Amino acid sequence: MAEQIGKDLWRLEIPLVGNPLKELNSYLITGERALLIDTGFRQAPCQEAMERQLRELGVDRDRMDIFLTHLHSDHTGLAPELIRPGCQISIGRTDGLRLLREGREESWRALSEAYVREGFSPAEMAELWETNPAKVAAPPHWEGYTFLDDGDVLTCGDHRLRCVLTPGHTPGHMCLYDEEAGWLFCGDHVLFHITPNICRWSGVEDALGEYLHSLEQVADLQVRQLFPAHRTETGDLQARVAELQDHHARRIASTLSIVRRRPGQTAYDIAGQMAWSIRCRSWEDFPLQQKFFAVGEALAHLDYLEVRGQVQRWEEDGKHVYHA
Repeated sequence: MAEQIGKDLWRLEIPLVGNPLKELNSYLITGERALLIDTGFRQAPCQEAMERQLRELGVDRDRMDIFLTHLHSDHTGLAPELIRPGCQISIGRTDGLRLLREGREESWRALSEAYVREGFSPAEMAELWETNPAKVAAPPHWEGYTFLDDGDVLTCGDHRLRCVLTPGHTPGHMCLYDEEAGWLFCGDHVLFHITPNICRWSGVEDALGEYLHSLEQVADLQVRQLFPAHRTETGDLQARVAELQDHHARRIASTLSIVRRRPGQTAYDIAGQMAWSIRCRSWEDFPLQQKFFAVGEALAHLDYLEVRGQVQRWEEDGKHVYHA
């Protein structure tokens, strides 16, 4: 059920069935035209929940635009299904261009080959090919996106929403900031209870470094209400930024310690020795999709260390291995 959380502002609960994130917070600003922020997977449970809540609120679908905080399919999957003629889907330029390019099969094959080099078996990647919601629940190819840049402004009723580019979680993640209301729609840039996944991205030298810089960029914003994309927990922006910075400082140190203790391991092996908030007895018990995200995060921390000269990546027998 949609929940009113502010003047002209609603939170729509979109279930992410079978996903540890459990649900997406989609936000709706109402007015002469409505603005929907993020949509859910291109899956029936997401679409049914979204359509039902939009009907309950009496939204004029012919006057509803959509803004996507970033390219992940739990945020973008339904957008082309929901949009009506004369309305627009906006997304940051960097992620928008990647969304058009990386939805293609050759991009997924390149990613699969890259993760085999990092330690996954071909059989594991073949299974992910068929089951990873990032691929199977992504939006269909669609050419109608409106690309936004840092500092651009969206107007919805009395609200002026400034685009704040916050790369890290994705290369072009973007928040929306309403300075007058003190609202920050932060997507997956700042989450509570869980930490945003920061992984390696093709063409990005240091995703974690970019993420930490982006945290500094938003820390000084005057925010009274912070609206994250997952879970209902929220709180103080500056305090949470400090917690996230501390979390990654500890993880960076832990990653370097693992490499020093056992040099010559793949990222897959290194991820298996890192601490994760998941109820599994061992790395072998991890669900395959969670291994995919864990290895991606290990790679981001290894890249951070490599850029700063603390870790070296070597190739041995077709695999990448890491040395301090």
